[in-house]
Amino acid sequence: MQFNTSEYEELYQDVIRPVCESMGLKPFRASDTYSPGLVVADIARQIAESRVIIAEITPVNANVYYEVGYADALGKPVILIADKTVQELPFDVRPYRTIFYENSIGGKNKVEETLRRYLTTIVGQR
Repeated sequence: MQFNTSEYEELYQDVIRPVCESMGLKPFRASDTYSPGLVVADIARQIAESRVIIAEITPVNANVYYEVGYADALGKPVILIADKTVQELPFDVRPYRTIFYENSIGGKNKVEETLRRYLTTIVGQR
């Protein structure tokens, strides 16, 4: 997801992190790394070591799409999340199931519930 944007920071802190932790998963983002080295190498390693990838794809961000593609190429389960205001997803991700959320109190409950269902399915398969 895009960093340094309050909207996406809230989504991560208030929805993604608590849902993952409630299911025994440890959420982790590239911005949580505090060591020297190449950021791209750290991200590639973290994707390779991850059990599941959750990607917020609302703003068309080349970095996020690259990371989603890399995770997909590794065969990682990828959960796509996007704001429901998105008019149309880019062609290559359009066929994938995506959790569309509304940035509201009711929307928070719905995205939490849906994300939990996706993660339950994925965790149960492994």
